[in-house]
Amino acid sequence: MFQKYFSDEPRPLLSDWTVDLLNSRSELAAWVDGFGSPLHVVYPDQATENYLQWLNELRTVYGDCQVQFALKACKSASLLRAFALVGAGADVSSAHEMASAFMNLVPAERMSMTGPAKSDYELNLCILHKVAIHIDCIEELNRVLALADGVGGISRLFLRARPITEPGSRFGMTEDQLMACLMLLENTKVDRVGVSFHLNDYQVHTRADQLRFCIAFLRRVCAKCLTPGGIDIGGGYPMRYVQRFDPVAYGQGVHWGNVAKPGNYPYVPELTGAQHAAAVIQTALADPGDRDFLYGHQLPILLQPGRSLLDQCGVSAFHVTDVKDLGDRRFGVVLDGMSFSLSETWFGADFVPSPVVVWREEREVPRYDATYFLVGRSCLESDIIRRRGLTIKGGIARGDLVVFANTAGYQMDSNESSFHQIPSPKKIAAVRRRCGWKILADETLNKQGLPRNDRQ
Repeated sequence: MFQKYFSDEPRPLLSDWTVDLLNSRSELAAWVDGFGSPLHVVYPDQATENYLQWLNELRTVYGDCQVQFALKACKSASLLRAFALVGAGADVSSAHEMASAFMNLVPAERMSMTGPAKSDYELNLCILHKVAIHIDCIEELNRVLALADGVGGISRLFLRARPITEPGSRFGMTEDQLMACLMLLENTKVDRVGVSFHLNDYQVHTRADQLRFCIAFLRRVCAKCLTPGGIDIGGGYPMRYVQRFDPVAYGQGVHWGNVAKPGNYPYVPELTGAQHAAAVIQTALADPGDRDFLYGHQLPILLQPGRSLLDQCGVSAFHVTDVKDLGDRRFGVVLDGMSFSLSETWFGADFVPSPVVVWREEREVPRYDATYFLVGRSCLESDIIRRRGLTIKGGIARGDLVVFANTAGYQMDSNESSFHQIPSPKKIAAVRRRCGWKILADETLNKQGLPRNDRQ
């Protein structure tokens, strides 16, 4: 193995394909040389595997669970198409995301428009194509009904409930507001009325409580002689990035500006992804009467994971431009890229999992017993890619690659910027075959279709 972990914890969990790629030192370096730095590499086969694992896990606790990939988590066309080809739906929040979903084979019946601030144009698209519309407030419902009046009605609406645990949230509606919506819908032509929510914590019991509230609300939908349309329990299911993480030890390291910023993400949750989601549903449906109600009305439970559905689906590789002596055995590792390309900075935090250094065959004499800070190439003092100082046996040298694993979920996309008029990083899709790696530009893959992983 040519790659070397930074000696400090926490070390990232790596999939088999990521280990193979890191061991293909010259191949990865050639891709970065050819496509530019930073380079995002995505792996569609992992997306397929993840979706099927999610579906199998969920259907052990409830037979009609439907998974819709949250497009906001990653803009990769190849990952979206991989999900669509095995049956996933799409959670979209704009006309552009809807167009991307259509272009990558997601049918309208598997799509939901969940954005809380939709234009009339976006609402018209949903009405005409029969895409499910999530209603954030009664004012939006009035707009939808006015727009639908001339086209014969609406296919599917989901009324967004304000979380019980977040009464001050600006999103969703209170119970009284939800009931006011039902009164408006009594005399309109709506095929199905569902209910949805999205929570900002990672607790099984809070989501289960909210799901039980939604079941009770759908009983009231039935009492109004409206046809219930299911429950959307949103996204936000935690995923595991590292095997172990000690926030206290992390904070005791050497940090840029002497300020530790590990963030609030649960990097080592007890339950992850589909297991967490299944625990929510199983807990909520402990009452047989609630389960019978859902089955009796053939009501689906929809889930919209983003980050956790993208577990191990991508890596981000940065070229080391220079290693700058800052004094006192501190060195600034200048990467050919900016902190915008590793989006945990969006939340004012480090991306905690340690990156991996891939050495070039010819490299300068490394510096030992030093602390390295990863910094971006821009003119901003705040352009720090990882604030925690790093130590590594063998050092870091100009020309090396610094690779962050498991970056497909939000890291490689959410905070892009063409600051200094530098283009946003490219993505390529990689497929393993018996004879080696096959790669395509992500946007090219969008047109040509996914290559089969036939190991040839």
